[in-house]
Amino acid sequence: MKQGIIVLLLATLFWECQPKPSENLMLNQEDYSQKVNPFIGTTNQGNTNPGAILPWGMASALPHTKNFREKANGPAYYEYGDEQIYGFGNVNLSGLGCPIAGSVPLKLSRGNFDWEIDNFASGYSKEKAHAGYYGVSLDKHQIYAEMTATQRSTLYRFKNEGKGKKINLFLDMGANASHRKGGKLKVVNPNLITGAQYDGGFCGFPKSTEIYFAIEVNQPSNKVTVYQDQKPTEDKEAEGKKAGVVWEFDKDTEQIEVKVGISLVSVKNALENLRKEQGDYSFEKVHQLAVNEWNEQLSKVEIETSNVDNETIFYTALYHSLLLPHVVSDVNGEYYSRETEQVLVANDYTRYSTFSLWDTYRTLHPFLALMYPKEQRDMVVTMVEMYKECGRLPKWELFGYDTFCMVGDPAVPVITDSFLKGITDFDTDLALEGMLKSALDTNDNLIRPGIKQYINHGFIPIDDRGGDPKKFSWTNGIVWGPVSTTLEYNLADFNIAQLAKAIGKNQVAETFYQRSQSFKNLYDPKTTFFRPKMKNGEWLESFDPTDRFFDIRWERSGGKGFVEGNAWQYNFFVPHAMNELKALMGEEVFHNKLSELFENGEYDLTNEPDITFPYLFNYVKGKESKTQELVRNQGDLHFTNAPDGIPGNDDAGTLSAWLVFSQLGFFPDAPGIPTYQLTTPKFDKAILHLDDYIYEGKTIEIVKTGKNERFFNQITVGDKTRDEIYQLSHSELVNAGKLIFHTNSGQLSEVEN
Repeated sequence: MKQGIIVLLLATLFWECQPKPSENLMLNQEDYSQKVNPFIGTTNQGNTNPGAILPWGMASALPHTKNFREKANGPAYYEYGDEQIYGFGNVNLSGLGCPIAGSVPLKLSRGNFDWEIDNFASGYSKEKAHAGYYGVSLDKHQIYAEMTATQRSTLYRFKNEGKGKKINLFLDMGANASHRKGGKLKVVNPNLITGAQYDGGFCGFPKSTEIYFAIEVNQPSNKVTVYQDQKPTEDKEAEGKKAGVVWEFDKDTEQIEVKVGISLVSVKNALENLRKEQGDYSFEKVHQLAVNEWNEQLSKVEIETSNVDNETIFYTALYHSLLLPHVVSDVNGEYYSRETEQVLVANDYTRYSTFSLWDTYRTLHPFLALMYPKEQRDMVVTMVEMYKECGRLPKWELFGYDTFCMVGDPAVPVITDSFLKGITDFDTDLALEGMLKSALDTNDNLIRPGIKQYINHGFIPIDDRGGDPKKFSWTNGIVWGPVSTTLEYNLADFNIAQLAKAIGKNQVAETFYQRSQSFKNLYDPKTTFFRPKMKNGEWLESFDPTDRFFDIRWERSGGKGFVEGNAWQYNFFVPHAMNELKALMGEEVFHNKLSELFENGEYDLTNEPDITFPYLFNYVKGKESKTQELVRNQGDLHFTNAPDGIPGNDDAGTLSAWLVFSQLGFFPDAPGIPTYQLTTPKFDKAILHLDDYIYEGKTIEIVKTGKNERFFNQITVGDKTRDEIYQLSHSELVNAGKLIFHTNSGQLSEVEN
């Protein structure tokens, strides 16, 4: 009973802290920013955060509930239910699996300044957040902290709610979230501090960078003190893990406003970003501009529902789908390429960064290609420019350098899929050249380790993976998960073939199509699984399809031969060749194995390899209703309007984009094949406002009719009604005008029967 009371109290507090409608919007104007609950995903290892940020924003302001001073403390900056807030960071990324950023940490305390971390940690209350805003009361310090953001800067308002002790505002250079700590700073004048935060060590990759900042404080302070090695100094500059600066304010100071400009290029650019984006705007003005920007982007998808929770879940998933990749070019167009150590200019595009491509090629980028094609075009141009600059398309790019994390060649399906959906305004010949470079280069290939073995054998042998498995790193040529990596290379090769064919390179297309079929070499008809094979062509013995302990990286990093999964979770991972796989298995085995995967609990929505699997019943005639059942069940089970409302790490918006597609009723199961699998929409009506950039402002109205909430077997596309249609091409979708799912067509589904 006691546990139940505690849960009820926590739930009550959670709901009381949710944001109230903005008073600054005109009457009758719908405020989509208020439909977002930024606390969703802030527990259950979702690694999201409730901070203030703009769509694809470089800068963000949010609370840190972890102590980062001594070490990187996990990938989450904030976890709902943590007891204390230590400070606020100004560059923070959403839904990543390794610690990074948390840059330019600002902290507050009262009384005589003391460096010890306990002086800054505070219990908190009165949390509220919506898209573009976060507010909280720091109970120990008796300060109410509010924050909002522009694309490249943040703005804080600290309101004094206490008496008796002076206020300290502290820039703590050693309390960022990444493995590399520290930074350097300079006091330009008492109200302006500039410098650079050190950052690096992402997922074990040694490269690092500097994040430049300019901090303006609007309130005159009594004293500004620079700290070097935790000791006050008369110098105006300091550097290191124990460097910082403290502004002291009188105990009666009513409020303090702090502006932080960010740049990856220079201090000068950080200050220019700040002043051009904020000018002399008030906090209310910057907040309203943030709300307006979120309203513009979120309103591109309208849904109709009377269920407030369902509305919040959907728009929060949409919100999380619009955070990464983030803008990295400054207001003057400059960006820093750490691969070439050059400051360059993005002349005809916006430069982006933080491409978690092994995750995002599956759902996020196809969603952006449909609903935000101008941004997606600039992301594709960014990738092609990366190849021009350093001779490689990106694999897992972060802050101007590639970390080479994860496996496969994931930029390839993103670029091809975008092209086939009408985003053609980029150098396709150069893009194909970049694809071929990674697909053919057998000499120290950082994008495709094991490529020589893959070409020679048609698969990567588990006993010839390029190095000592006990000495794994991202760049020493070792293949993590030879089966998984082979399947990923197959998908990339198929996409090379698709782009080559589309631009008239037919011989290249044929060569790479044939390469894309080599998954057949790893299919074992006796066990009906893909499994590891030796270089002599024999199967690796002691095969256990449920094994996740372990390949070569960490516990549960994947069964022998697999990446972050087991043989079950890769058993249907050939999205480009589903009909070929069905023929290889036989339709009955295909269906039975797919059913068994869900029945025995092996399906894992929290990780990428099998997230498309509920849609694969659409490939088995007469079994399509299982897709409709499973998609709805998985969505309703795992996504809720609560802090644990994402089933696991959001992976830069990948899981959120899965939900957005699934609740709208269509899903891109195969990058490089511009076709969607259909399922029953969650909502009775949705309107998609397509962009002028390539879709000429068209709209798609999605309607669900009838009394059957879960199943359909008839659909109207435009003015044509068809029975048993479960796939729709991209062209059909964007030109349909209206899409009607009929759920009362008189024929019961198999599941209902």
